[in-house]
Amino acid sequence: MSTRPSLVALFALLLSCAAFSQDQPKVAPLPYDPLELATGPTAIPDTPQKREALLNLLEHARQNNGMHTPGTAPFAMKVSFNSTGTSRYTGFGEVEETWMSGGTWRWSARLGDYSQLRIFHDGAAYDDKPRGPIPLRIQMVRQSVFWPVTGNFASALLRMATANWQGAEVACVLLSRDDDATATLGRRWEETEYCIDAKTGLLRTYSEAPGIYTVYDYSETLQFHGRTLARQISIVEDGVTVLQIHLDSIADAANSDPDQFVPTKKMLSHGTGDIMVGPFRFPQFAAAPPGHSGVIQPVIVHAILDKKGHVVEAEALQHTDSALSEAALAIVERSNYRRPEREGRPVQREAFINVQFVPPQ
Repeated sequence: MSTRPSLVALFALLLSCAAFSQDQPKVAPLPYDPLELATGPTAIPDTPQKREALLNLLEHARQNNGMHTPGTAPFAMKVSFNSTGTSRYTGFGEVEETWMSGGTWRWSARLGDYSQLRIFHDGAAYDDKPRGPIPLRIQMVRQSVFWPVTGNFASALLRMATANWQGAEVACVLLSRDDDATATLGRRWEETEYCIDAKTGLLRTYSEAPGIYTVYDYSETLQFHGRTLARQISIVEDGVTVLQIHLDSIADAANSDPDQFVPTKKMLSHGTGDIMVGPFRFPQFAAAPPGHSGVIQPVIVHAILDKKGHVVEAEALQHTDSALSEAALAIVERSNYRRPEREGRPVQREAFINVQFVPPQ
């Protein structure tokens, strides 16, 4: 990416031009986390050229890590991982995928007592077992490995902060649908964060919401048709590593047997499986419990929603106040988040629900 050397100068220019709001925040600040890198001054690109530079940086990371990008060379990948934490499924797991194109691919996964083989055929998913929703941890693995950089950035509010991560200068690009274009200190609750090495263009950390961080370790890499893939990926929630992911291998799959991408009669008899969609974010407001006053206190709940909008799995990403964390979980678990099906197909959504406890006026 020929523009990379000028990006460092651009970041410095953006920061030097920033103006910071002196208003007292109405929302509690983010809790401390060593993986939260965007803690210092932030700036907003105020010209098309500056905005284009940040969008190019994001797009480079998307193209490098996006294994389902149209035109990607067919591949066969094997991934192993260890899952811990409060999730329903923990322990050693594996994911294997053979991808030919967006309309022809297959993957299998196992974790604990869960296992599944899925074939994508003519735009629909067919499963070997009618097991219902796919576990949260498996969806997290697939998100981090195959499509970590998602979304339409063209219409997003962009802010940027610089940081040092493991000896490298990184640009932390903050994205949201907010229209509050002020250069405040640090990240906001509603922002997604991508921290990218300014020299190599490689994605170093990714955080869909405060409290959850995906870390890419490039001390060992896999090279595939111009892509540089980190072999080790960690996902940390509230300071606890809940997933250790290892990319075991990747190989060309151009000559794969076409019959393996045809669903069996048994798979067809189960009907189409739920398409995995995610992640998406939205707020949910609640009255603050007695004893909590002053500012709005968010707790983000990470959840899997089934095709009917029911919560299948959920975990809070902040535990500084255990009472609020438990209250946020209870609110989410008894809620329904029904949304229209995607193109008429049933979907499973990964959601980050920002439960905001509002004090009495």
